[in-house]
Amino acid sequence: MIGGCILLNKKRIIVTLVGKGQAKIGEVFIHRGPGSKCADCEYFHVCVDNIESGRIYEIIRVRDKTHFCKQYGIEMQVVEVINAKIPAAVFAKQAIQGAIITFRPPACDREECEAYNLCFPEGLKLGDRCEILEVIQNLQCPLGFPRKKVLLQLASAS
Repeated sequence: MIGGCILLNKKRIIVTLVGKGQAKIGEVFIHRGPGSKCADCEYFHVCVDNIESGRIYEIIRVRDKTHFCKQYGIEMQVVEVINAKIPAAVFAKQAIQGAIITFRPPACDREECEAYNLCFPEGLKLGDRCEILEVIQNLQCPLGFPRKKVLLQLASAS
């Protein structure tokens, strides 16, 4: 156990709380940060303080324990989450399954490009250390950058 988290197969498992209706194995969510009433809650540290705003998580286990959120009046379920797998575009020379890369989007502002959301995926930031889980396909870049579609996951700290 490291800092309130568990490591399983080198993946960092985080215990957190989600609304009871969302607590399903395989459910993916983007943490949007704490609500305005969260700072005073007794569950703040396990509910929102141990997951990062703007990151995407996947529920891998639903525990039996629930807590009532007094701030918002809803039942919260204890779950275990990992960083979700994120489809992204990387430079072709980096696209090696199992490689740990530093995520760097291209110098591009063509939001109309059909690969734009892969080049600038939600949940990843410039400089993130990511593992390439799968190389999916070549991408056509209108600027001529050799790009490949891959499946990325934030790498756990060594």
